[in-house]
Amino acid sequence: MNNGIHPPNRIFYSLSMAFCTKSAVRSIDVLNDVFEHLENSETENPEEDIDVQSVLDELQNLIVQGAAVARYFWPIRETQQIHASRASALRNEFSIGDDNPLRICKPLRDAMEHFDERLDKYLSKGIVGQIFPQYFGYEVKRDGVPLHFFRAYFTDSGTFEMLGERFEIEPIATELIRLNNRLGEI
Repeated sequence: MNNGIHPPNRIFYSLSMAFCTKSAVRSIDVLNDVFEHLENSETENPEEDIDVQSVLDELQNLIVQGAAVARYFWPIRETQQIHASRASALRNEFSIGDDNPLRICKPLRDAMEHFDERLDKYLSKGIVGQIFPQYFGYEVKRDGVPLHFFRAYFTDSGTFEMLGERFEIEPIATELIRLNNRLGEI
């Protein structure tokens, strides 16, 4: 083994991660087109032209793919030496520190992957106020009436919100693009 990965096997890790980063970059490209439309539109309400569910699906894909890539660098079962060695070798090769946005997005990944359980708990508390099953646009003014977002993206802050938890998307997207470029070089 060389740094935790047997050299002939190295390509399999690259191919596996590249599958995820390419999918994320395709979603980022779609999102960039949406943001460009919003920025360059001459209509009064360009958000009305947006298919909100599709945009939120692209955001969710970006997050899910980021989470899949993160597991290569921080495996779920780090107590097993084979996984820890591989992860350490990949973090070293790709210059990934513990402050990397993909590691920081673990709570978001968990929120996505265990959405059903979080939704059960969220709804069991009873919700009152204004409810948004899906939302895309400027941050909504919170004036005392409780607001509930099941999936939302606030274009002015670049924040994704799901069941009361908020996450910045741009650092995750930037890191996935960087990794995709590096994986394309290998």
